[in-house]
Order: sequence, then structure tokens, then C-alpha cells
Amino acid sequence: MAGAHSVVFLVTGLAMVFVVHVFMLFWALNWCCRAQPSSRVGERAEEGGGGLSAEQVGELPCHECKEGPGAGECAVCLEAFLAGDRRRVLPGCEHGFHAECVDSWLRKSRRCPICRAEVVVVATHGKNAGEVAEATTVEIVTER
Repeated sequence: MAGAHSVVFLVTGLAMVFVVHVFMLFWALNWCCRAQPSSRVGERAEEGGGGLSAEQVGELPCHECKEGPGAGECAVCLEAFLAGDRRRVLPGCEHGFHAECVDSWLRKSRRCPICRAEVVVVATHGKNAGEVAEATTVEIVTER
């Protein structure tokens, strides 16, 4: 008889542990699902609705590395900059990356992969060139 009570208590205890685990799983999934969409909407609003267009990425400054392996490394692929690599430096934060690495990132997000600063593309040619020159002149005049 004592053995039967032990089995009943053991089965009851295991059933209670199972019920608590299932309850905690549903609670965690419910909490996680409620928290994720609002944060993702905030990220999209901050990013301005996605990444940069191919034309905007192409307008960002890019140069060929002249230094050897001591010139740092790309934060996206973690490879060292070698002489002859195309390196893109983001305006504003001045972080540098391999052009092919950061270009694919910038098509998905408008933010720097390191500091999350928004990458602003300033048109310096075409019909907006006059507007940019005017804005720069106005800023200089108002600073004096």
C-alpha cells in the first residue's frame, strides 16, 4: 500500500511540473510576441522605411586603400583592409568598411553598423547641387 501512495505522489508531482512548464512556455511566448512588433515598428520608423537605394549608396564616398594590412579592418566581414581594396567611409560618423560589405548592409538599413548613426546622403550633383550650395552658404552666413 505504501508503494501505491509513492507512485501516486510521484505521478502527481510530475504532472504538476509539466503543467507549470507548459504555463511558463505560453506566458513567455505571449510576452515575447507582444514586445517584438512594437520594437520592430520603432526600428523601421527610425530607419526611415528601410535602406538606401542603389543610387544613394553609390553617392557615398569611396576610395581605394593604399596602405597595407595595418590600416584597420572592416567591421562587417572582420577582414583587414589590404592595398587595392575599395573602402567606403560613411559621412558623419567616419566609420570605414569594405565597399561591397557595407553596400549590402546599407540597402537594408540606413544606419551605420557600428554606432547606429543615420547615414545621410547629400546630393552634390544634378538639380539638387544648387540647393546644397545655397544651404551651405546660408549656414555659413548665419554662423557669423
